[in-house]
Amino acid sequence: MAYDARLAARVRKMLADNPTVREQTMFGGLAFLVAGRVAVAASGQGGLLVRVDAARAERLLKTTAAPWR
Repeated sequence: MAYDARLAARVRKMLADNPTVREQTMFGGLAFLVAGRVAVAASGQGGLLVRVDAARAERLLKTTAAPWR
């Protein structure tokens, strides 16, 4: 398993109540798709990729330790 299994388990638990979530391996990690779109991914290089609304991205980057890539 190339991605962090403990991180993936935490994400899985947070999304457990959403019936539209499905998991799919991609890009060397594990992606969580909500209604068919990637929402979160446990990266194969370590870390977490989170998709956010463009209107909120700047504010989230200023208020978290998340790097912009």
